[in-house]
Amino acid sequence: MITKLKYTLPVFILCFFGCKKTENYSEVKKTLEQVLVDDQKFRQPTYDYIKQAPIDRKNIKIVTKIIDSLGWLGEDKIGHDANLALFLVIQHADKLETMEKYLPILKEAANKGNAKKEQAAYLIDRVELLNNRKQIYGTQYSIRKNGTTFIENLIDSANVNSRRKSMDLYPLEDYLRKIDSSNNTK
Repeated sequence: MITKLKYTLPVFILCFFGCKKTENYSEVKKTLEQVLVDDQKFRQPTYDYIKQAPIDRKNIKIVTKIIDSLGWLGEDKIGHDANLALFLVIQHADKLETMEKYLPILKEAANKGNAKKEQAAYLIDRVELLNNRKQIYGTQYSIRKNGTTFIENLIDSANVNSRRKSMDLYPLEDYLRKIDSSNNTK
């Protein structure tokens, strides 16, 4: 028995560390799909901070553990909704430090095709504004009392659409029209 174990154990260790494992992310996908549902639970139609905040804290623990251990998984591995959950949870993090930590990881994922460029643009703008700097892509907006939207604190507004195009975002005027129409539907 000991002789058998003496030969079996090294083979197992070599195979475990050296053999290419088949990657199956079905449990991760399932978890992240539920995270996405929870992320949106009390955000629509109006945001309820009291109910959403504890969910967001739970979600950030789940998502950061996944990213820290597996990296930013692309749609090809976990599907659209689970991939979107990674972004939204980081975007909705309650700590700037969390957003700043995962922004370079998101940028790299976008460069590799594991995340969308527009997601990187949204997080970049949010981080810029939270650091009291001007946003680059004009993704973060405010709503006036009359329901119309506006973009403030935008750097070099004359060239914003070329920057937006580089991040697969449509022109700022179209973005504002879309947001205005979605805010004014009753």
